[in-house]
Amino acid sequence: MSTTRSLVRRGDLDVEAVHGMATDSDVRYYASRSCTDTDFIDTLARVVDDNKASIVTNSWGGPSSTETSGLIHAYEAIFEQGAVQGIGFFFSSGDSGNDLVATGQIQTDYPASDPYVTAVGGTTLAVGATDNYEWETGWGTDKYALSSSGKSWVPLGFLYGAGGGFSTLFNRPAYQQGVVPGRSPAGRAVPDISLDSDPTTGMLIGETQTFPNGVYYGEYRIGGTSLASPLMAGMQALATQAQGGRLGFANPRIYNLARSGSNAFRDVTSAHDPDANVRPDYANEVNAKDGILYSVRTFDDDSSLNTARGWDDVTGVGSPNSAYFKAGSK
Repeated sequence: MSTTRSLVRRGDLDVEAVHGMATDSDVRYYASRSCTDTDFIDTLARVVDDNKASIVTNSWGGPSSTETSGLIHAYEAIFEQGAVQGIGFFFSSGDSGNDLVATGQIQTDYPASDPYVTAVGGTTLAVGATDNYEWETGWGTDKYALSSSGKSWVPLGFLYGAGGGFSTLFNRPAYQQGVVPGRSPAGRAVPDISLDSDPTTGMLIGETQTFPNGVYYGEYRIGGTSLASPLMAGMQALATQAQGGRLGFANPRIYNLARSGSNAFRDVTSAHDPDANVRPDYANEVNAKDGILYSVRTFDDDSSLNTARGWDDVTGVGSPNSAYFKAGSK
């Protein structure tokens, strides 16, 4: 039986994000017939069979509790073969924090939690007026709506945040030893690394869209770890170009760098200012005709997950910077 996957984004986000990060890279787009495991497995198998791409980004996944051993074996056979061929698979870690609100159970998502996959978590990124890096913290949002009187904020609870935690399907892989705290549960730790995911600080994309008054080009902001994964694929492409060959499965290199104390990552922590953002949105999502809805979106409130020094279950080892491109090269 094939289940339908969630977190799937259209390819426009992935292509724009990868190309925006690594403009000289060749981008190949593979589309599945549907969002079912059967078709996703077929598509991933074709990527490996073609052997044209060395970096594969995926913006989809689902709760680990829904997985069957047969599906896991089918996926993992592809990921392992990819590793042999020098292909690295990157997956979004999820947008529901610890999954408790979404599924009623604290758990990680799959395939992000597979030991042969690089799980990309999420951050909130502050960029200055001159495109300078100001600060970064974990992506997790509680929402407050403006009251009808306009004089107070009504708490609406957890809205979204980067997926993470410890898998109950897989043991801790050897490459995470010495980086993931030993006091944590013994399962495979998620995520491995992270980049900007917060829709409030996300990415501007443009496309031709259908509006009530016609079809024309429009732009809008977007986020989620569905953004972080292709951004990381772009970073990996730049590292591949800098080092002159396929880097393959990324996790051994990521954790070796973290273990050595490399400056290839920014250690994303809970230190941030301000604590939230007041956001205006069109009530009808198109224009101001039906009014503006105001809300407060907090930063670094990711269900029971927490950013911390070193590896954490929101951002992994942190976010890569320009030193990541050549770090560890001979």
